[in-house]
Amino acid sequence: MKESETRIECRYARHRLLRRIAGVMLLITGIGMCLACYTARTVFLTNLPPFLPPAGLELHPAATNFRMAAFGDFGAKVDSMEAVIRSIGSKADFTICTGDMMKFAREAEYGHVVSELREEMKCPFWAIPGNHDLGLLSSLETWHRFFGQDFYYWSYGDTLFIALNTAEGKLPEDQRMFLKQTLSSQRERYRRCVILCHIPPVDLRPKASHCLPAEEAEAFRKIISGYKIDLIVSGHIHQYMEGIFAGIRLVHLPSSGQVIRDPDNRMFGYATFDFKADGTIQIKQVDVTAETGREQLE
Repeated sequence: MKESETRIECRYARHRLLRRIAGVMLLITGIGMCLACYTARTVFLTNLPPFLPPAGLELHPAATNFRMAAFGDFGAKVDSMEAVIRSIGSKADFTICTGDMMKFAREAEYGHVVSELREEMKCPFWAIPGNHDLGLLSSLETWHRFFGQDFYYWSYGDTLFIALNTAEGKLPEDQRMFLKQTLSSQRERYRRCVILCHIPPVDLRPKASHCLPAEEAEAFRKIISGYKIDLIVSGHIHQYMEGIFAGIRLVHLPSSGQVIRDPDNRMFGYATFDFKADGTIQIKQVDVTAETGREQLE
């Protein structure tokens, strides 16, 4: 009897051991499949075709009446970004993002944002970096891989556009030289000139200073003085405002997903810029949503 009981116990022990081994194997297989899916997703996201800017190009040279949409500061918040892009739709001739598309500036995050942009964008899209896009030492290299040059110029119709990288709170010497040379060689060829940047030369809010340091702003002012600049468009402030810098019209864009700093308007949105044949630029703030939404990789 005891020998029989011992055999039964040994049989049960073997069954328990086999079940545990099977469970461990299933767990290992599941982990392996998850890792494989994650690796495949990461490889896909980091090998997407970039949004290269039209650096140095002349687009639609005969155009005198067109629309630009501009947004920024969504910090990888997918739902608000998608709502903004869907609102823009194909109603703009092109769209500019003034930076802070990322939250942590990781490579996979770049890929995720680019994937969402490619899925939703219905018109040509280009961008300049914000401080949250360049949070890591390798982030500028990552930016170049996904969005091309971080400062450049192009023209659309009768208007010269100059995109600067002020994401680090300064206008470095190479960009100062670029700005001087671009204005010197290109400005007189066009009726209008618009400068785009993330961190603005001045903060239009009273007693606020989320802007370039005074010495950097002064260097910027000296370079553009003597040229007719029609408009400067910036991000970073998370509040739509219009004002003046060095006699030039300055616009801060609203937030498209990051914390809103406007006490009177709790909506995320963007702005449209209608370039008219009579030389004027009509600007409209567009409210879209109060929801920031997801930021995780899907």
